[in-house]
Amino acid sequence: MDGVKAALLLQALAIADQSRGKHSTGLAIITPEKAILRKKALSGEEFVSQGDTEFLFKSRILACLGHNRFATAGAITDRNAHPFAVRVDGKWNFGIHNGCVGRTRRLAKIFQVEEADVDSETVFRAIARQQNGGVKVGEAISKVSEVISGSADFAFVYLNRFREKALYLWRSPDRPLAVIDARKLGLGRWFCSTAEIFEKAWASLRGILGNIEKAGLFEAAPYRLYRIEYGPHSDLEVTAVRELECRPVSGCRAERNYAGVLGEGGRQLSFLSDGSEDRRLL
Repeated sequence: MDGVKAALLLQALAIADQSRGKHSTGLAIITPEKAILRKKALSGEEFVSQGDTEFLFKSRILACLGHNRFATAGAITDRNAHPFAVRVDGKWNFGIHNGCVGRTRRLAKIFQVEEADVDSETVFRAIARQQNGGVKVGEAISKVSEVISGSADFAFVYLNRFREKALYLWRSPDRPLAVIDARKLGLGRWFCSTAEIFEKAWASLRGILGNIEKAGLFEAAPYRLYRIEYGPHSDLEVTAVRELECRPVSGCRAERNYAGVLGEGGRQLSFLSDGSEDRRLL
């Protein structure tokens, strides 16, 4: 796919998505050579206007996560912006989260990780800790989700680079998560908090991307874990891999939002999403 169109759509999403979170904006991209994380305590519009998305136009993107943060836990800093990076057997994985997680001290104790300043990061640390201990990623996600479900509402995306190239998506009933199929338009697979935000970003590009009515859409089912494999031979199909054992939420209503992009081999494909810190993670 046209990498320029993907970069333009990511910029448009960063701006459109700031209606749900202006405290921070961030991107994590995977290229054939490396992973790059860039995030700042800026609104999406500021993030774009100050040039923090220019690297997208110079990169052959295989996968990308993007996020606009509305801060509910943790200071508003570049460090506390999403996406968060966690290391699994020498590989950097990335995660983004929309919602709020309570009782993170208990979560950290159960999975023997350090409690982070931001609740979302503690979740990803717990997943990574299990992976490093030999637990498969789907099982790790299921165990963490079961622990937090009684005191959290959430939509998560986790980009796993350990022994595979795949994204995992899951949500609770209170948090929307739309999955868009733009393959007929040569734009691959995208995800976003809501279809409305995606449509707003698409429309802002005034016809450059084609007719959005050719794209497909479905809403992720609550407490169902989905997997999307990316890479040179992936068809970007979405697979439901397991039902999560979760309990009813006890009431947590934070507003955060996200979006992302995913690519394939030498061709760029996209799936979609929702610095002072700019790290190249090898």
